[in-house]
Amino acid sequence: MGLAQLIERAKLPYVSQWINEDIRPVESARRTWGFWTFHNYWLLINCNIATFLTGSALIPLGLNWWQAIIAIVVGNILATTAIVISSLAGAYYHIGFSVYSRAVWGMWGAQFAIWNRIFLCLGMVHFFLYGFQSWVGGQCFELILLSWDPKYESRIPNHMPASTGMTTAQFVSYIIFFVISLPFVWIKPHRLQKFFYVACVVTMIFFIVLLIWALATMGSAGFGDTLDSGTTLPNTGGPGSVAWLMVYGIMSTIGSIAAGILNQNDFARLSRKPMDAVWGQLLPYGLYSIFTSVIGILVVAATQKRFDGEAVWNPPTIFVRLLEKDNSPGTRAALFFAGVALCISQIGSNVPGNALAGGIDLSSVFPRYINIRRGAYITVLLSPVVNPWQLVNTATTFLSVLSSYGVFLAPMTGMMFANYVIVNKRKVKVDDLFHGHSGSIYWYKYGVNFRAPIAWAVGVAPTLPGFIAAVNLSVSLPAGMTELYYINYLYGFVSSAVVYSVLHWIFPAKAVDDFVRTAPTAREVQQYYTDRWEVDLAQASHSSSRAAEPHRASTKYVRPLLPVGRCYMHDAAASGPPQLRFVPARCRYTQSPLLTESPNAKTVVAGLFCKSRGLTCKSSPTPDEISQQESAADSTTENGASDAELVTPPAMDSSPSLARRSVSHSSPADTIQSSAGLSAAGDLSLEQQSSGSAAVVHQGLVRQSSDGLDQPSYGVSPPVPILSNGPLHTLEDNFNRTAHSMGPSAEQDTYLLDAFRCLIISENDEIDANIIQVYPGGPSADDRPVHFLLLENENPDFTNEAKQSASDGTERLVWPYGERLIRLYFKHVHPIYPIVTKGRFLAQYKSNRMKIPASLRGAIYGLACVFWDRDPTIKEACPFQQHQCIDHAHEALRREHENPTLFSLQAGLLLHHITPPDVDSVETPSMWTMTAQTTACAQTIGLHQDPTRWSIEDWEKRVRKKLWWAVYAADCWSAICHGNPPHISPTTFSTLPPDMDDIRADETVPEDLRYLVEPEDAVFQASVGARFLQFINLTIVLRDVLDCAFQVRPNPSTLADRTMQLVMMRDKFNDWHSLLPQCLALGPERGPDTISNCPLHLTYYATQALLYRGLMYPATRVAKANPESNLRKWFVSALTEFRGFVDFFNSITEEDLRGFWCRHARSQFILCGNFLIYLFLLASDQTHIAAAYQLLQEFHQSLKRLGETSHKPGRLLIRPARLRLDSFFRQAATILRGSEAPVI
Repeated sequence: MGLAQLIERAKLPYVSQWINEDIRPVESARRTWGFWTFHNYWLLINCNIATFLTGSALIPLGLNWWQAIIAIVVGNILATTAIVISSLAGAYYHIGFSVYSRAVWGMWGAQFAIWNRIFLCLGMVHFFLYGFQSWVGGQCFELILLSWDPKYESRIPNHMPASTGMTTAQFVSYIIFFVISLPFVWIKPHRLQKFFYVACVVTMIFFIVLLIWALATMGSAGFGDTLDSGTTLPNTGGPGSVAWLMVYGIMSTIGSIAAGILNQNDFARLSRKPMDAVWGQLLPYGLYSIFTSVIGILVVAATQKRFDGEAVWNPPTIFVRLLEKDNSPGTRAALFFAGVALCISQIGSNVPGNALAGGIDLSSVFPRYINIRRGAYITVLLSPVVNPWQLVNTATTFLSVLSSYGVFLAPMTGMMFANYVIVNKRKVKVDDLFHGHSGSIYWYKYGVNFRAPIAWAVGVAPTLPGFIAAVNLSVSLPAGMTELYYINYLYGFVSSAVVYSVLHWIFPAKAVDDFVRTAPTAREVQQYYTDRWEVDLAQASHSSSRAAEPHRASTKYVRPLLPVGRCYMHDAAASGPPQLRFVPARCRYTQSPLLTESPNAKTVVAGLFCKSRGLTCKSSPTPDEISQQESAADSTTENGASDAELVTPPAMDSSPSLARRSVSHSSPADTIQSSAGLSAAGDLSLEQQSSGSAAVVHQGLVRQSSDGLDQPSYGVSPPVPILSNGPLHTLEDNFNRTAHSMGPSAEQDTYLLDAFRCLIISENDEIDANIIQVYPGGPSADDRPVHFLLLENENPDFTNEAKQSASDGTERLVWPYGERLIRLYFKHVHPIYPIVTKGRFLAQYKSNRMKIPASLRGAIYGLACVFWDRDPTIKEACPFQQHQCIDHAHEALRREHENPTLFSLQAGLLLHHITPPDVDSVETPSMWTMTAQTTACAQTIGLHQDPTRWSIEDWEKRVRKKLWWAVYAADCWSAICHGNPPHISPTTFSTLPPDMDDIRADETVPEDLRYLVEPEDAVFQASVGARFLQFINLTIVLRDVLDCAFQVRPNPSTLADRTMQLVMMRDKFNDWHSLLPQCLALGPERGPDTISNCPLHLTYYATQALLYRGLMYPATRVAKANPESNLRKWFVSALTEFRGFVDFFNSITEEDLRGFWCRHARSQFILCGNFLIYLFLLASDQTHIAAAYQLLQEFHQSLKRLGETSHKPGRLLIRPARLRLDSFFRQAATILRGSEAPVI
């Protein structure tokens, strides 16, 4: 396997340049850190040997014990303050250090900050401290070994040079501890709570017992000279005075946690609530740091005279010295328990504080290849290179290393503080932190905020000489520069914060300032993003039960946020995400009295925004209105609807939450009075707009104002659905009503409908329809409101009888094998063509299958029966023919088109893919007209309009996008089959392409429905989504080719221009095979997933065939003879590309043919086979003729081999291509002899 393949295999799923699963915003499922988790984290970080050694770094400088403690206390107070303010962005917006750095430095500039931490922090902190603490952990483990054998050290020959400061036995202990730590590195940060609790209990008990033992056994000898007055030093007057050494000690105390301060957002983002992070850091950090440092000083002083006056600062060394004096069983037992406790303490601080922190940093730099786990293990495995064993024995070296951190990191921390509090006023546009293009407000200039490096340099440069002098003792500096170095952290933080703020004031970043100025309060922005990730995850979990999936807690995410594999990811860096906007929030909204709420509407608290401000919410009905509605519901309506019909719609869910509510419309005057803020659904209105900005519709009429900014979307993983104003509803499942789209050219003008709020056309006693608004429009006149006509389903008796007859006939035909056929469908068909809403279909099938349209049931049964013999539990033959089921489905669908729904549209799509009759060698016109029907059905129910900002359920938004693009693909490939122009033109739809979360929605089956599917089909498979998204991507390129080179009306552009466009399309196929995810590749060993990938690869080659036909146009005798023609220029490339096609076809086995192939695969085989003939006939020299003939011959032989299969659908799939090749080879000899023939 080559290097490129290894790199590709190492790539993580659902990633881009800017995001992976571990650095995206944290959704609620991973917000697991409460107050006690932060408490325990800081307890472990501070109650360890490194903090115990703090006194060893201060007292030897000449400070006495109380001066050292004062320095420690003041330093920890300042450090705690810095930690809290540094973690605010993470606590409120749930983003980490690397992501927030993009707001400070720019999208690309942030790489400098992160690499700074990698070189200065991974080199000096994470690698350094992980190695240092692992070495100390090895000393702790050596206590365990010594408790078993006091002569352990002497039993292992020492081969280490004396200069290393260690022995072979110590190194062995280090390696054992190193290995023991590895399993704990596997734990992700949001799952550390249980480990924290155990480690904290053990650690606290140990240090308290250690202090008690040291003081209780001190005896009359008392404390050693560690607690004496210390060296006589001048109180003031130069860097050697007490005052400056105390300042140095304070800065050293802060410097020791400088990296933790800077990256505290990485852990604060895991907080359940922002105040959990604030109080969880404010109280424990300083308390336990001071506690452990004081214990260190007291224990060393209490044990000093036992060791002949030597101050032994390292706890493991203390116990080794005790063992040397007394190796009794009691001492050995003490050594064992002390070793165990210290090992647990070291692991508890080392893993989260250094290994995982290093993993997060590396993950943010290489998000495509490194996640937290990989990064953590890289940090661990590289930590020995810093020679940690040489850092334990000298306090001055340790202090120099500690104090150096602030020089480089304090300015970054100060800039983050200034950016968050002063420049951005605590308002962060999180979505733009993941958009690597000029559409992001944090792009600045070329992705770099030039103010940041200037401010950082101002904070670093003056203290850099002092840093050099501290590392290299031979360098001498003036006293002033040394003193400035002593306050390095304070100077760097303040100076960089001030300069950064001033530069933003003098040279403002317009996009950032506009957002800060026009956005609502910081609290509302923070609440919006908190709720947003929460709502996205809740909706995703509701629709697909994704909480059960370990890979996507988001998600996710949320999407999360982020899923974006190379094969189906929208490349934000190239072209940017779809342009969406925050949707305006209104307190007053309209709702059709016949529109039902969604099944999870109970999760939306109506009127939350108004009620939280002490206002009266006019969006919720008053008690009087509710009483009137209940009274009205007790009687029969004028059109004859009964109580049961009004209250309990027989939809997918008959829960009380689906009961309809009747809310009166607001008057036209009221519509002008909109208020910015959060709607009942939690949406964020970014700007208050006065009625004066409303678009004028007609004299005396104004359009309802819209409280939204014309801003790009704020989605982490494009495109992310944004909740719309008003309560969430569904356009499906409305009892006896069907929603029909009302486009711009509808009978009623959209602005007129918006201005009059539908009152003038919804009189209950005159018409049988209600007009509902799902989107109020935006500030742009072209951003129209969107309305649907909720039409009552009134069909003549003969239509209802025909539908019932088809339904009954279908069920009689398949009984009692219905459930078995459902399992076969979701096992063999759905993985290749996932257009059925699995969870929703199965839920209705279980509760009452007869409420599923007969067309969909018939289509599923018909497609599944082809795989009857693939079920090993079935011994008998299939009791019916496919066409019997399909006939019932067609009959039902013809009637259901009068009231189309998402289910009937799914049926129409599936009916395209039935097994063709034996007599068909080309696609019949009926398939083309069926495509037209399906397209018309999709447009009728509004799938051609992007639903992202509509106030409908999230699951329905996702399904609508997926289904529209399935219709689009069917239209394109049907056009190829028949040589007709597609029904859908580029200007007739706005629906954005789906992403992985759209395919994932509703794919995971709840436990109570899993008996209807095979176990492996009960959860979402990433390969299913990736395959469908790649199919859509290929279709988009195909459509571009059609529009460029195969129009009915002559293309006005020149042939050279068209060729240039086609060349650009061809570039999109570069390395297509090598860049495919592993789950979509075709390996030598065929598995179920590999078999499912064959249709996708055929689609690729069919698209290539049409592309090369466009590139080689025109295929004339003159072009064949002209060396400069496009035909001759591109011939070799086409020949090379279709060498790959023939190899692919040669690899197809009979088992592959037994899988599900979409109906258009038959035409794709014909297209590719004809293109091989095309190449042979257009070859201009003998070498090319022979090569083309070789390809044709191999293709023909494989067709004959596969044509002998006993599997009838497989034979029919390749039969048309085989007929054409048979005909060709009957003429091939004549052509090769060069005789006259009607060919080029």
